[in-house]
Amino acid sequence: MSAGVVKVGLLGLGTVGGGVIKTIRSQQEKLAARLGKRIEIVKALVRDSEKERAVQVDPALLTTDFEEVLKSDVDIVVEVMGGVEPTYDYVRALIEKGCHVVTANKELLAKRGTELVDLANRHQVHLAYEASVAGGIPILSVLRQFLRTNDIHGVRGILNGTTNFILTKMEAEQLPYQEVLKQAQELGYAEADPRSDVEGYDAMYKLYILAQLVYGESLPLTHVVRKGISDLSPGHIRIASELGYRIKLIAQAQKTEQGIRLSVQPTMLPVAHPLAQIQDAFNAVQLSGNIVGDLLFTGRGAGELPTASAVVEDLAYLLTQPFTPHPAWKEQTAVAQPNQAQDERVLCYLEGSCPAATPDRVLHFLRESGVNVTKLKVQFDLGGVLRAGLIVTGICEEHEEMLTRDFGLAVRCFPLLESA
Repeated sequence: MSAGVVKVGLLGLGTVGGGVIKTIRSQQEKLAARLGKRIEIVKALVRDSEKERAVQVDPALLTTDFEEVLKSDVDIVVEVMGGVEPTYDYVRALIEKGCHVVTANKELLAKRGTELVDLANRHQVHLAYEASVAGGIPILSVLRQFLRTNDIHGVRGILNGTTNFILTKMEAEQLPYQEVLKQAQELGYAEADPRSDVEGYDAMYKLYILAQLVYGESLPLTHVVRKGISDLSPGHIRIASELGYRIKLIAQAQKTEQGIRLSVQPTMLPVAHPLAQIQDAFNAVQLSGNIVGDLLFTGRGAGELPTASAVVEDLAYLLTQPFTPHPAWKEQTAVAQPNQAQDERVLCYLEGSCPAATPDRVLHFLRESGVNVTKLKVQFDLGGVLRAGLIVTGICEEHEEMLTRDFGLAVRCFPLLESA
């Protein structure tokens, strides 16, 4: 690095890339005073150099050829282009050249992070990724501090703002999923193809990274329990509310006797639970430490400036810290995930119009089958459709299959998160 300037390259100049430039420009004096150097964007890789952008950039800085970035004299590269290919090849080449890398790319880290961490250690360069999890919430930095003294028992949270916005609107306005998804797309919360968010992939990638940091290893992505929200209906949400619960897409990491368990799935929380209070496009992460107890961190998890803030903080941090090897990332040998415990309470939602599906008959069947029902809420609409929510223990897949086959009921079971 030159004496007075840090030369930064950008891979990607979309929403977050533009936010990085705005943040550096608005905080330039503060950064220079803190770092003793000015930060200068010297090259930006884009798909279309003629595209009109929300932030003004000298056209001479733009390139559509990665080789121009690689051959330039950049000290640090900020990767905000997303995806795995060709991003992995670009980041790998930059690390091998000796460039420090800051990335907000959770999918890249979840799928190729073990290799990139090893590569960065071998070439003695920083690989910083605070912005990859929960946007502007500095949860990774907090975890690094806590792991010096605390044993983290568990991590859970709302890691995707898009799905939280959708669930908030569905409950508040009793709207169907597709209608709220359209609103989310119009507001820019959801992509034209929303599957990564609504099917739980985005939250799963972030959870994988959290597990690497907390436990020193994670599960292969194919062994993470993942369910999305696209099949949720106002009926699910209404029954949950009448029983005193709220549905949230909860990402959870636990260490069990069988190994690490990672899950991302719609979960029932008592309305008084701290995570149940997180509304709209906000994220939240709850940590449980053996010394500090429970902590909750919340904030905007996505968008131009929250993510850009985390990127620039990472950039400033690595400029003030000597290189130290990053703990190696490992993947746990895949083991069978623990089945739902027989004493684990779940909310079982039933819906159907078969004449045999009367509440008395359903309850009789469940009790004769050894299922313990502790709470029940029943609704009938004008078309004679039965909707019922039951808090139960002891239900299994065989019971669900029989409810569908013999009673004509659609069955959906949701885990309950009782403890605050």
